[in-house]
Amino acid sequence: MKEDTTTPQAETPLGDVLQPRVKRILERNGIHTVEALRSAYPHQLVKMWGLGMYRFRTIEKAFFPGKSFTPARVYSPVRHIHGSSLNGALDPSIVMALLSAGITTPEELKAVEPSELLKIKGLGVNRLREIERAFFPGQHYEIPRGRKQAAVDDAA
Repeated sequence: MKEDTTTPQAETPLGDVLQPRVKRILERNGIHTVEALRSAYPHQLVKMWGLGMYRFRTIEKAFFPGKSFTPARVYSPVRHIHGSSLNGALDPSIVMALLSAGITTPEELKAVEPSELLKIKGLGVNRLREIERAFFPGQHYEIPRGRKQAAVDDAA
């Protein structure tokens, strides 16, 4: 008697290998089986809301031993801020904060003192450092003591 080769292989459920939170994130994004997980690895997984690099690495350890995918920092085209030429050079949230202060070009940005940038809502010390790396290489604005201590207190 001949074997029936037209029957599809049964799909393997994710099981209890992953933490419940990680499993819920995958299921919310339509991944319920090991086969679906393998086809989504790595690019679809990296883009999933709620699945950061820590959880991504957990999945890699469990299902892709020996593999280590490191994504390039990619901004979604949706996040580009209309009317600003700073897109791509800075994180979209920084571009948005600068836009709210009327700063849309590198020239306008370079004309503003770092102390004034820190007064813009949504721009803190870390974002100032990113602006410095992108537009003022080698320069480092020394944060006044009161501001630096407040940033340290906020982080704690």
